[in-house]
Amino acid sequence: MDWLRASYRAEITITGSAAVATNTLGDAPELEALVHAGQAEWALEFRCPKTLLASVALSTSAEVRCEWQSEDVDGELFLAPGLVAVSDCVLDASGLNSLWGDDPIAVGAGHWLARGLVLRTQSLASSLLEFHRKPSLSDGEMEVTPDTTSGDLRFKVWLAPNYFDRVIQNNRDVQIAALIGAFGRIPFLDSEEGEGYAILSHIKAALNEAGIPAWGDELNADFDPARAATAIEAFQIAVSSDDES
Repeated sequence: MDWLRASYRAEITITGSAAVATNTLGDAPELEALVHAGQAEWALEFRCPKTLLASVALSTSAEVRCEWQSEDVDGELFLAPGLVAVSDCVLDASGLNSLWGDDPIAVGAGHWLARGLVLRTQSLASSLLEFHRKPSLSDGEMEVTPDTTSGDLRFKVWLAPNYFDRVIQNNRDVQIAALIGAFGRIPFLDSEEGEGYAILSHIKAALNEAGIPAWGDELNADFDPARAATAIEAFQIAVSSDDES
């Protein structure tokens, strides 16, 4: 709203543990001049509040790629694209609203010059799994059942009540085990209901990009739910010195 004619938009594509923001800036020669002078760069800010992970990827081109480790992400993710000053600079005010006046504006390093809407998303495990207590299960037992009653695909993971709180709070590997169980159910659900769920298309695209066999295609016989699930959300396992390299 500060600019009389300029326009800005950003498109973000998320694949696996990476996001790419494609920025489009129009009719803003004042900002483009800062980019050409090396005083501003395109940015993609990444935050995961639950794990306290935060980072910013910078690029001199309009396409910015941000990557993270799947084991460092849990729950909601927030991605914010935009243009940021990377050094102290002076902004020509000629394209701005008259309320800014005519004098050049001093901009400090780190200030946003243009910023897109913050994208809020979730890790795959958080999007696909929903944990519940089930009194009839013994400690350590798990059931995984598909649920499409809401119109979206999720998997309900049932755990013994005395195990439920410990798993949710502290044991990510048990969550990954549940994800493996969900992946094992996907081929059967997919054959019954087709590719009608966006999350299935997202998972299959991520597997195809990684060169890992997915379900329901010519490589169906090679589909391994454990391999596919842990390629998307990795286990956190300490390797001992006695294990093979």
